[in-house]
Amino acid sequence: MRGKIKSLGIAVVIMMLIVSFSACSFWNKSGQQNGDSKKTTQASENEKKLKITEDTDKTAKLKKEKSILNGKVYVQNNRAIATMVIKEGTSDKEAKDLAQKYANDLKKKYKNMQVNVMAVRNNKNIANITVK
Repeated sequence: MRGKIKSLGIAVVIMMLIVSFSACSFWNKSGQQNGDSKKTTQASENEKKLKITEDTDKTAKLKKEKSILNGKVYVQNNRAIATMVIKEGTSDKEAKDLAQKYANDLKKKYKNMQVNVMAVRNNKNIANITVK
């Protein structure tokens, strides 16, 4: 009789362990799926916020300037942005005038957007113009 009670007790303990492990495993899987869907939704929202559209015509025009080493014109978050890398030897005044020229030019094209133009030379910001 004692042997049967002992084996019955062991069987009950084993069954309880199996049920608890199964329940914990199920809970973690549903939690992960819920978390993954939240991450996917958040990633798609971030993509919409960070969506960058390059203005290839303005970028090509910008790169043709003799004082500019490199640059890019793009639209992001309802803002028109121009970045310029100015060649060494170009005066600050010339760089600022060029930045102002592009700020005015972009404002004509993107009337309902804020325009930011940044000019950099030797890793130093020379001009940062914002037109609202």
